[in-house]
Amino acid sequence: MAEMIIPYPQLQKILERTCELAVIKPRAEEMMEIVEKKLSDLFEVAYENAKAENTGIIRLRHLPLTKGFKNSMNLFRAVIEDEKVEIEPIRKFVLKKIPSDLPLDEEVVNELPIITGTLFVLVGRVIKALHPEVKNVYPEHIEEAGKVLDYTL
Repeated sequence: MAEMIIPYPQLQKILERTCELAVIKPRAEEMMEIVEKKLSDLFEVAYENAKAENTGIIRLRHLPLTKGFKNSMNLFRAVIEDEKVEIEPIRKFVLKKIPSDLPLDEEVVNELPIITGTLFVLVGRVIKALHPEVKNVYPEHIEEAGKVLDYTL
């Protein structure tokens, strides 16, 4: 069983509050696979952008964060404060997963937990947008959300 980026009980509450979805632990682990892939994709683009600018460091502006992504970041921020999610373990987990030969700007490091948590919220919001009536998440919902995020992120 994979180590969860966000502890499962907290993730469960976050997805309930942000997306009105119930997620059992095996589904949360499937969602985590998408989150890790999308994190990798975001930082691949950030790396390319930083290289193109010849900055020698990945800055927040290098990450392709859309308006919708930023709105979801604000939603996630509000919920983690209420749920008292500890962000330092998330930051440490994610820093181990990001491959890059460029250093990360301090602002990027500070935002890593929020960006990561937002990806979970985005998976849930895509599921809810495609299936507004759904309360319980099934593997096919996660697979669909993954495809949508592959096309858009």
